[in-house]
Parts: sequence; C-alpha cells; structure tokens
Amino acid sequence: MYRAKQALIPVLLILFLAAGCWYLTFSNRMISSDAPEATQGTLDLSGGNRELEGILPLNGQWEFYGNQLLAPEDFASGDSAGGGAPRLTGYADIPSSWKVADEEGKASSYGFGTYRLTIRLPHTDDPRYGIVVNNIKTSHRLFADGVQIGSGGHPGESRSDTEAKNVPYARYYEANGETLQLLVQVANYQYASGGITHPLYFGDQDSVVTYRDNTVALDAITGFIMLLLGAYLLVLYHMRSDNQGALIWFGLTCLANSVYLLTHGDKLLGLIFSDMPYEWFTKLQFLSGILSEYFLIKYTWASFPQIARKRIVRIFEWELAARFVLILVAPTAVYSGMDWVYYLLSFVLMFYSMGIMAASAFRRLEGSLFMAFSALFLFVINLGSFLYNEGIMVAYSLQPISFVGFVLCQLLFLSGRFSNAFTTVAKLSEKLKSLDKLKDEFMANTSHELRTPLHGMINIAQSMMDGATGQLTPHQENNLSLIVNSGRRMSNLVGDILDFSKLKNGEIVLRKGPVNLNALVNVILEMHAALENKKLRLVDWLPDELPAVLGDEDRLTQILYNLIGNAYKFTLEGEIVVTAEAKNGWAAVTVSDTGIGIPADRQEAIFESFEQADSSIARDYGGMGLGLSVTKKLVELHGGALSVRSVLGEGSAFTFTVPIADKQDAETEEGESRPAAYPPSEPSWPYAAVAAAAESVEAREGSSPADRRTILIVDDDAANRQVLLNLLTMENYAVLAARDGEEALRLLENRKEIDLVVLDLMMPRMSGYEVCRAIRARYSLSELPVLILTARSRTEDRLLGFESGANDYLGKPVEAEELKARVRTLLDMKHSAKELVRSELDFLRAQIKPHFLFNALNTVISVSYSNIEQSREMLNHLSLFLRDSFDFDNREELIPFSRELEQTRSYLFIEKIRFGERLKLEFDIEEGLDVPVPPLILQPIVENAVRHGATKRLEGGCVSVTARYAGPGAIVVQVADNGPGMPGPEDAARTEGDSRGTGVGLANIGRRLRSLYGTELEIESARGQGTRVTLRIGSPL
Repeated sequence: MYRAKQALIPVLLILFLAAGCWYLTFSNRMISSDAPEATQGTLDLSGGNRELEGILPLNGQWEFYGNQLLAPEDFASGDSAGGGAPRLTGYADIPSSWKVADEEGKASSYGFGTYRLTIRLPHTDDPRYGIVVNNIKTSHRLFADGVQIGSGGHPGESRSDTEAKNVPYARYYEANGETLQLLVQVANYQYASGGITHPLYFGDQDSVVTYRDNTVALDAITGFIMLLLGAYLLVLYHMRSDNQGALIWFGLTCLANSVYLLTHGDKLLGLIFSDMPYEWFTKLQFLSGILSEYFLIKYTWASFPQIARKRIVRIFEWELAARFVLILVAPTAVYSGMDWVYYLLSFVLMFYSMGIMAASAFRRLEGSLFMAFSALFLFVINLGSFLYNEGIMVAYSLQPISFVGFVLCQLLFLSGRFSNAFTTVAKLSEKLKSLDKLKDEFMANTSHELRTPLHGMINIAQSMMDGATGQLTPHQENNLSLIVNSGRRMSNLVGDILDFSKLKNGEIVLRKGPVNLNALVNVILEMHAALENKKLRLVDWLPDELPAVLGDEDRLTQILYNLIGNAYKFTLEGEIVVTAEAKNGWAAVTVSDTGIGIPADRQEAIFESFEQADSSIARDYGGMGLGLSVTKKLVELHGGALSVRSVLGEGSAFTFTVPIADKQDAETEEGESRPAAYPPSEPSWPYAAVAAAAESVEAREGSSPADRRTILIVDDDAANRQVLLNLLTMENYAVLAARDGEEALRLLENRKEIDLVVLDLMMPRMSGYEVCRAIRARYSLSELPVLILTARSRTEDRLLGFESGANDYLGKPVEAEELKARVRTLLDMKHSAKELVRSELDFLRAQIKPHFLFNALNTVISVSYSNIEQSREMLNHLSLFLRDSFDFDNREELIPFSRELEQTRSYLFIEKIRFGERLKLEFDIEEGLDVPVPPLILQPIVENAVRHGATKRLEGGCVSVTARYAGPGAIVVQVADNGPGMPGPEDAARTEGDSRGTGVGLANIGRRLRSLYGTELEIESARGQGTRVTLRIGSPL
C-alpha cells in the first residue's frame, strides 16, 4: 500500500506538468507564430483573401514623433497643435524602450511623444477587432481611426501635467474601411525606461476576448490559491505546539507570491484598486518580490539547515533589507533604473535556493522527489521572469503555473514530513526496546575492552621495544612483542564488535560504486606479506579480464581482509590463493588456504556470532568468533552470499558473491584518462568542464601556467579523478591525470614539472604501495612528495604506506578543505627543500675564497714585474670569474654550456699562471656543444680536481676536461686528474660537502642532476691513480 502511494505521487506531478504544458500550448496557439511586422509605420494584413485568425503582436517599425503629443486631427489637417505639420523624428522598433531628445538635445528615457501605425486590414465579413495593451510606460492615450478607445493615466508635456498609470486592458473597435489608423500618445517622467516596452496584440474580437479572459483567469486563480494556502499555513503554524519554523516562512512566501502575481502580468490589484497612485503601486510590485525572496531564503534555511550555510543566508538577508529600504524611501525613477542589478541579485538568491533543494534531492534526504520538482519549478519561474522582462510576453504564462507547481511540491514535502514524524514516533518504542537489549549484549562483551587503555598499553609496549627505556634482553623483547600482538588482536576484536553492533542495528549504509577486485586483492595481499612473518606463499589468481563489481570499496576491503586474515590465522605454512570468476552477472571470489580445516558439522555454525569451529581454537588462536559473522552480514548487505568448503586437516575455501557493475558504470570506472597537461587539447567530458574552470581561475588570478605548481593525480576511478581535478584546478594548480600506476610512472619519466603526486591506494596492475616505492627509488621525500588516498583506516594500511615512502595519508571520502590544506603543506615543504638547494647554489656563487683571491692577486703582482700583458690578461680572467661568483641576482636554472666553460677556463688560466709547469691542462671539447646546462655545474668539479687532485702531487699533475655530444640536447662531460685519488670515506665526505673545497661539495651538483635529468654524479677514483668525475647532462625531463 505504501509503495503504491509513493508511486502515485510522481504520476500526479507528471500529470500536473502535462496539464501546464497543454495550457501553454493552447494559449500560445492563439498568438500567430508567423505574423508579419510593421515596416515604416505600415502593417499589411491584407495579403490574399484569408481572414485574420487568432491574435498577433503589433511589432515592427512604428512612426515616432518625439516631443510631440499629436491628436488624430493633427494628421488630418497637416498642422499640429503646436503649429506646423507633425515632424516625423524616425521609426521606433516596437516593443522597445525609447530614447527621447530632451531640451538640451540629449537622449533620455523621460519625455513625451506619439506613436502611429497604419494597419491594412484583411477582407472579412466581421470588422470587429480588439486590441490588448500590456505595458506602456508610464501614461498614454490610445486612438483608433481618430476615436480614443483607451488610456492609462494622462500624458502631458511636463511632469506636472502628467498622471502616470500602467495597467493592462483590452479595447474593441469596429473598423469602417480597409485600413485602421492607430495613434498612441505616451509620456514618461516616473520610470527609468519609457515607451511601448511590451507588444500590443491585435485580432478579431472573439479571439481577443478569449485571450484576455484566459490570462485574467490564470492570474486570478493562481493569485488567490497562493493567498488561501498562505493563510492556511499560518493558521496551521499557530495551531501546532512545536511551532515548526518552516511553516510560517512558507506561509509568508505564499502570501508574498500572491501579491507578486496580482501586481504583475494583468495587474489585477491595479484593476481592483484603480485609485492607487502609480508610485505606490510600483513600490508594491518591487516590495512583494523582495519579501517573496526573503521568506523563501528563510524557508530554505529552516527546511535544510544541514545544507544551507548560515553566513550565506545572513548575507542575503542584509542585501534584501537594503533593497527594501531603498525602494521604500526612494522615488520610482531612482530604483527602477537598477532593474538589472535586482534581477541579478534575485537570480543568485533563487538559484541558491534551487541548489539547496537540488542538493537535498541528490543526497536523497526526506522528500527528495519533491525537492527535485521544486528546483525545476524555481528554474522555470526564473526563466519566465527573465523572458517576460525581455519583452517575450508568452513567457509570462510560465510563472503562475510554476508558482502553483512549486507550492504544490512544498506542500507535499511538508505533508510527508508530518506523516513521517508521526510514523517515526510509533516506531520509536519498538526500536528502543531492541536497542536496549542490544546495548546490554554489547556492554556485557566489551566493558573490559575499552579502546583508550588498550591503545595506551600497545603504545607503551611498542615504545619499550623501540628502545625508549634502554637496551632490552631477548626475553624482555619477546614478552613485549607478545603484549603488542595481543593488544592489536584485541583492538581488531573491538572493531569487529562495533561492526557487529552496527550491522545488527542496521546502521551501516553502503556507498556502492564500481570496484576493481584485482587492485583490492593486490593491496591486501601486499599488506599481509609486509606485516606477517610466516612461511606462507600468497597467490593472486584473479583473471585480468575480471569485470568491476558493484559494492562499497571500504566494506569489500573489509570482507577480503577478514577472509585472508582468517586464512593467515589458521595456516602456519603452505599457501593462500585468491581466485575469482564472473558468471551470470555475479563475481564469485574464493579465498582458499592449506590450514587446519573445519569439521563438516561445524561449517555452518562458524558464521554465527561468537561461534568457532572448536572450543580449543579460542585457546590456541584467540578471537571471539565475530569476524566471519560480520563478514557474512557485509556480503549479504551487497546482495551476495558467503559459503565454505573445507576438509579437516587439508584446508578451507571461502567463497562469496557480489554483483557485477553495469557495463556503463564499469566503463566509467575503467574509462580512459588523458595524461595531457591542463587544459587538454580537444577535451572529453570530465576534462572539458574543468578546463573551463581552470581558464576562469587563470583569468581571475592573472597568473600564467608556468607560474602554477603541477600536481599528478593517479586514480583508476574516473569520478574520483573528476572530483580531484575540480578541487585542485580551482586552487590554480596545473593538473595532470593518470588512471594507473604504469601511466603515472611514464608521466614522471617524461615530465619534470610535477611537484606533487596524489595517489590512490587501490589500483589495478600496480597498487599505490608499488607506485610509491617506484617513485622513492628515484625521488626523495622532499624532492617529490606523495599523498596517498584510501578508504581504509586501519593502522596497518597507514604503516605500510609510510614504509613505502608516502609523505601523508588522507582518508576517503575526501574532505575538500582538508585535501587543500594537505596539498598546500606538501607543496610548501617541497618548495622549502628546493629553496635550500638554490640557497646552496647562491652561496656557492657568492662566497669569496680568501686564499684563492689572495694567491691570485699575489700572482698578478709578481707577474706584472716581468710580463705586464700577461698580468693584464690574468686580471681580465679574474674579473670574469669574480663577476659570475658575485652575480647574486642570477636566478637562471639553465645557462649556455659555453658560458659555463668560459668561467671554467678563466679559473684554470689563473691557476695555470700560479702553478706554472706543475699544472698541465687538457681540453677536448667537441664543437657546437652550446646546450643549456645548470650554472656552476662544471667549475666546482674542475676546482676540486685542481686543489685535491693534480696539485697535491709534488711533481704536479694534469687536469683534463672532455665534453662530447650524447644525443639531441644532451652531452657527457668528464673531468679527470692524475692526483693521489680518493679512498671510500673521503669520497663520501667530498660528495656530501666539506669546508676545504667548494663549500657545499659535490652534493649540490648531484641533487641538481637528479632533479633536472634523473642522472647521478659518477665518481671513479683509485688511490695513487687519480679521479674521474662524469656528468651526464640531457634535455630536462
């Protein structure tokens, strides 16, 4: 019965929409869709012998006589009342807002004028016609063939002579000839826009009467329905003892909407209160809209406080209050000129309310169906209002129907809440009884296993094992290890009990989606292999073509973790095998072991709570028999089943089934990702939206892509990639995306600009652990940070992740602000490490080597006595060398090799003069090697070879520099000396840096080679034979 009622509601809403669409179609059919337009003041309807059918808008070019209020007789006599013939100032496009030249000749919305149109009538037996006037601002008189048939206010040639009034009406006239002359005198001194701003409709009398009756009836019905509903809700609010806040705000929204509907469209309140001044009627129009928006945002906040943000609601309240005061105290001419501002603010508020309602529907909150339809109706209301104010009159019919639809949905929503509240109260007593029983059972089994003291015990014992209290004996370490292992088993037991409690109480909600079982099993087996210490072989026989399954990734991980952990527990040696097969829309996953097995008569009982295969098992292996019970219930939550096959003494095989994901979902899960930089060329769907967002951020921040930090996202789930792309590109990061570990490693191999890797743990082929280890084989923690994302929260998972080289961990589902904060922290850490390397380079550039400078100057002085030209040349080389050494502002990462070679030659020229024949130099430089290289990559190595190599020998030595082409944009440079060579420890010291040499040694050069080219600084040395240092410099990665 309940399901039948639930199914009936959307049917009724669809019928309502169908009725509304039928009405719109019927009413719009009365308006001719192919009506001709006036040209130079003439509208020709006489084509053919057909009669006029329906009504048509009198759009097109009307004759316009600016600053002239002309009567029909002025055109008959050829002289206007002001003297002389009427002066045609141009043709005005109708509908549109006019611009009249004022006394100073400037175009203005304020003034007066006359519109004139000649209609050539069709041949008809019934010459009775009707004209519908909708919106002429702000006063007018209407003449047909010289006879005044309608007016709104009294137009005059000055503000004092003009009486404003603007209420739609219909007038009827019997034509006497083949043409009809329409004359409209218009004056406007009150509103920011004037003239005939909306179409006049013309047609045969019957059609006009029907059209007019329909529009008036629609406005009247919807307006009074709103009025009655608002009054009913306010009375209901007064009668309820708990004073539901949503009731009063929605009731007031209905009342405000009622006034809004009755002051717009056909403006029925203007007909009822015809003596109301135009100024106050216009204020009522604006104020009713503002009050409607205010009550709507308050109602949205009262209905969905968990979604709506109080700060945003408060901003809307202050904005609406400011508009209310402005309209209340200012004249119409002031606030009517800010129409677009009001519409924009109203659209923002309406779309915010619509977004809140849509969000409640997506979250499947109570009444989500009604909220989805409500959001749709709000959108139509906004659309209709915008189109109507743009002069599209038929769009106004959308508003009353949409208002009624919106109110109907909200009434159903509130009714559903009340009904559910009463139903909930009836069920609470029964639920409380069951919860009370469950509480007793739960507390009886866990009162002695509180988590805080348990974790304290584990941490204290672990710290002692780590040496916090000094060296331990093997016996003490073994005892502490037993304490830690027992504590961890108890901690897992507490987790099982909590899950058992939630399952029994129905509190676990699955977040289903496509899940790759290959990635899941890979990670779990890897974790067990890392944390266990048994002679077991882990075998993963899952087929590569196994399709994705539909389930909750976290809970499926728990199922597999429990089954594989159970196999570990009862298998001392042998193997554990995980297999799977897909059949008839289901995946059957089997975890088999070569353990102790289960007696046949106990194979069903092991799935019961607090049951084990044998009472001795608890003594020998521990546990309370909850793991398999929890696992079975989790499998059943997924719609599958868990079974066991076992032979005592030979092993067991547990098989569970889980549904296979739909093909469309599976394609989304395994869909291709683009490894291109952001924004990609020819973007496909998930990238197109984010590319546009990235462009908007770039435009807003004014930064170029080169200034942004680059983040690599690695996730096999397309939806997760999209979420991360959205979040990170909005923070002005450049984003790369890969769908698996192999693709991520290829990107890292080919791109040097990656600053951070955001890595999913569960991926096919290569798990997040394996990818992280591969990254750490090349990059240190500071060179390329890694942030791992996972739905798992067990300590073992996190520990293995950190051991694999992760910098940080973040649980799924990802909280946006936390993700942004962690990303910023890791990027700042990398930036600081990079700045340290750069600071070392700056220090290397800037430091003054007193002994070198002293020796060089002494050499210059001594040489100057004998060879002045050589001393000058030596000073020239010294100045070149010192120029680069003191170049503090040079922040270039790459310079031409010729420039680096020039500085090296300058240094060696000075040293050659100083040491004379004791220092021999050899250069073998291939021509055309002017490739970009890091600054100070060669000179410190040559200086090292001179100071610690060649000149350490009494008889002197030789330093050779060789450079060869090694491919496009790549060279190999070798610096060799025949000095005393380096032993192992000294080699390490010089690589890490020492005060005798370059100040930072060769460590800085090595770090820069790894960072830029992925190569190492190669040092070959033998005692008494010399040292060779090789640099492999290629195109930056």
